[in-house]
Amino acid sequence: MISNPYTDQNQLYIALGYCGLMLFIAWLLKKYPPKKINHLYGYRTKRSMKSQFTWDSANKYSALIFFKICLYSFLIPVALYFLYPQLNVLITIVANTLLLIYMLYATEKHLKTCFDSQGTPLE
Repeated sequence: MISNPYTDQNQLYIALGYCGLMLFIAWLLKKYPPKKINHLYGYRTKRSMKSQFTWDSANKYSALIFFKICLYSFLIPVALYFLYPQLNVLITIVANTLLLIYMLYATEKHLKTCFDSQGTPLE
């Protein structure tokens, strides 16, 4: 008889592992932010790439938000273990995706309030 690898406990471990991986990526971005504007690594949007000022600010701000989101996201799989254990991984990934979309919104709002349309810091 073949055992089911997707038990409730395995779902919890996989979801926590996913959260750990995301936290590691957030830590890397926070610890080693990109120095120069590039199209490969960092927070890359049209607004963030306007100037070196916006680039540095966007990457610092988004890494901080990303790190906080990842820390709080460890609560999601633990709570789901008691509510919907069979859907733990799926709901954790969807919830993290929604939180990362919030990070985009928050960072763009930050850039909009701190810089003009040319990427020059507002006083």
